[in-house]
Amino acid sequence: MIGATQRRIELGLVTNASAGWKTVRRRWETDLAMYAPAVHHIEDHWRSLASVTERFGARSIGHALAGRAGARAAIDAGAKVILLSTLQNAPLAPLEKGVRYIVYGDCTSTQLATNYGGKTLGAPGSWICARIRRLKEHGCIFLCMSQWYQDALREEFEIPENQLQILPFYVDTEIWKPQANKIRNARKQILFIGGDLARKGADIVYELARQDKFRDVDFHIVSPHAEAGPSNIHPHRGLTSDCPDLVRLTAECDLFILPTRADASPIAALEAAACGLPAIITGRGGIREIVVDGVTGTVLPESKFEAFEKELSTYLDNSDMLAGRGRCARLHVEQNYSKTRHMQILHGVIARAAASVQSPTAGVADTVREANGATRRVKESAI
Repeated sequence: MIGATQRRIELGLVTNASAGWKTVRRRWETDLAMYAPAVHHIEDHWRSLASVTERFGARSIGHALAGRAGARAAIDAGAKVILLSTLQNAPLAPLEKGVRYIVYGDCTSTQLATNYGGKTLGAPGSWICARIRRLKEHGCIFLCMSQWYQDALREEFEIPENQLQILPFYVDTEIWKPQANKIRNARKQILFIGGDLARKGADIVYELARQDKFRDVDFHIVSPHAEAGPSNIHPHRGLTSDCPDLVRLTAECDLFILPTRADASPIAALEAAACGLPAIITGRGGIREIVVDGVTGTVLPESKFEAFEKELSTYLDNSDMLAGRGRCARLHVEQNYSKTRHMQILHGVIARAAASVQSPTAGVADTVREANGATRRVKESAI
C-alpha cells in the first residue's frame, strides 16, 4: 500500500543513459514507481544542441543544457522534488521556488577531467562547475556514490555536510549470488567486464591470456566490442546488464579482473563481488571502497601488465586465498551495498526534500539534518 506521505510527493526523475547510469535509470523507474513519478530522459531533450556543443569542444555545456531541458520538462509536469543524475547534467537546472533537487553522482567534472583525461579542468567546464554553487545555495541534496566523490564535493564547492549524503549503488543480492553447489572446474575462469576496452584495460587481459603459464585458464571478455584472441579467450558481445546469462556467467567464474585506467565506481565489480568473486583491480576513483585490498581482492596502484600477471599467479596458486577472499567479497556487499539499505536512505532523503518544499518554515539545513539522522539510524540498525 502507498502511504499518504508518498502520495503527496510530486516526484520527477531526470536521468541519462550513459554507461552504468542506464542501470540506475531502470532501477529508479521500478523501485520508485509507488510515487508515480514524472519520468524524463535527458537525451530526449536538446539532443541536437548537445551534439553541436560537443563537436566544438564544449561538451560540458551540452550536457548541462540537456539536463536543464529535462529538469524544465519535469517542473512543467508538476514535479516539486526532482531526482537527477548526474552532476554533469545539473549545473544549469532551473532554480524555482518550491522545487527541490536531489542530484546523484559518482564524480565531479574536475575528477572526470583528471581521472579520465589526465588533465586539469579548463573552460568552459570550469565556468559550468561554478554554477554548482547555485544548486548548493538553493538547498540541493547531493547523493554520493562514494566517499571519494563526497570529499571532492566538499573540497571543490564547499558543500556543507548537511547537504551531502553517501548513497552507494546497490546490488540485488537475491539475484547476484554465489552459485549453489558450485563445481570447481580444473580450468580457472577469469571474468572481465567493460564496454570501453581501452579504458578498462582489456589489452592487459588479452596479453595475460597469451602467456604460456595461463594457457589452462579461461578468460571471459564481456563487452559489445569483445574481440577474438587465443583459444582461451571467450568473447561475450550480447550480454546486457542484469540479464540472466550475465548473472550465470559471473557466478560460474572464479576471479574478476579489471585493469582499468579510469573509473569512478564500477558496477560490474560490485556484482562480481556479490557472486563471491575476489577482484584484481586498479585503484581508481571509488574502487578502494568497493574492493578492500587484501580482504576482498587486490587493488593495484597502476594498470601494468607485470603487476597483474604476478597477482593473477598468486591467486591461481593459492586456492584458499581465492575462496576466502571470495567469501569476504560477498559479505562486504551484503553489509554495505544491499538494496534494503539503499532504498531506506533514498526514501528518507526524498521525504525530507518534499517536507522542505511543503513547509515554508522548514529550512533546508534542518531538513537535510533530519535525513542524515534517518540515515544514521538505518546504519545502526544494520550493524
